[in-house]
Amino acid sequence: MIKWKDFVTPEILFLLGTLQALSPYVLWYFLGSNASYHYEITYLPVLIWSIGYIFFWLGTKVIKINQPVQPKSLIKLSLGSIKLAILSTIALVVVQVVQAVRLYGILPIYGYITGSANVLDINQLQRESGFGQLGSLTASLFFLNGILLIFFIKGFEAKNRPKLFFFFASCIEILGTLVAGKRQGLLIFITFLLCGLSIQFDNPLKPILKFFALPSNRVVRAVIYSSVVGALVLFIGFLSSLRTGVGSEVSGIDEILNYLQYPLINLEAQCEEIGLGPYKYNLLYPLLTLLPFKAYETIAPPLNELPFRPEPTIGAGFYGSIHWGMGLVGIVFYAFMFGLISKFFYKKSSTSLFHLLVYCQISWTLLSAHTYNHFFTLIFLPTPTILFFIFCLLFNRTNSYEETASHETNQSLPVK
Repeated sequence: MIKWKDFVTPEILFLLGTLQALSPYVLWYFLGSNASYHYEITYLPVLIWSIGYIFFWLGTKVIKINQPVQPKSLIKLSLGSIKLAILSTIALVVVQVVQAVRLYGILPIYGYITGSANVLDINQLQRESGFGQLGSLTASLFFLNGILLIFFIKGFEAKNRPKLFFFFASCIEILGTLVAGKRQGLLIFITFLLCGLSIQFDNPLKPILKFFALPSNRVVRAVIYSSVVGALVLFIGFLSSLRTGVGSEVSGIDEILNYLQYPLINLEAQCEEIGLGPYKYNLLYPLLTLLPFKAYETIAPPLNELPFRPEPTIGAGFYGSIHWGMGLVGIVFYAFMFGLISKFFYKKSSTSLFHLLVYCQISWTLLSAHTYNHFFTLIFLPTPTILFFIFCLLFNRTNSYEETASHETNQSLPVK
């Protein structure tokens, strides 16, 4: 029987990211290429993505971990301690929002609503910032995602489930992601929770309905799933209209189709220029985005050595920088390593809180591979991984007596 946990494996999530990356070819076959951009359809990206997926899949098959003894409790913290961690993180988020307002002179989302700011102005201010206000805010929100998942799992075990507190904290998280008018933050929050709940409860929705004492029959779940998808489509269109200052003229469907096309258009232009690559071997080029933006600016290659982007506001997807700097050799190497790393964290996610939190963060990286490679983005994966490691190392520990007792208890009980 297929379980929800099987749907959030690295192989499935990255397959979905790969299919999304190549889906514009279907659109172009029936409607023609995007007339707003000049590019030749070479179909070389099909080869790049296919080779990449094969070696990613091979990387996932290398990991063979014997299933360890299931811990008595994945979370050693008390519910009160987790509440304190959430409130502390929320306080930090508020301070960072205030700092962001000082940087921009206005709350970005408010500026979009009133028409006093647009996305180009905000992005330029972000690039000119020497302090990384939005970067630190984003890292704090990713950390809050993890604490909220911990709180839900722990609260689910409690006799009196803390419904209002979880709802309040989730609203703060969502509002925080919308401060800069970014759509990705909300999608990451949803994916993070769905992945974590699928692994821990083998269902992303049933435990939420039970947590809030709501009916959980199939009809209710179907209505909720469809409502969430519809609401997200409307949200994407609405926020896109605000960001570009065109009122309500952008539909969510059009925006989704555009954002699927842009990275492939850029990758096609890149392939037209260098074939299967590379432009010239530069082992460091894919790694430059692991640096803070200000440091990146100082050592980035000159403009004449950077790929041409028909759509300059976005990259060329998961393999864009690898293809440009290392060609097929780099694609094979990194795809294999990312598959290995992803499967390692997935395999250990059911018995280790740290690995669960990191894999939930990785889940969005795999699912959004059509547009981004967050393995190479400092603020999206390396920074949250470090924060989760420090938190689990310092606070999610037991003394040796408890660990031994738990181990012996679990050895004497059948694994369910």
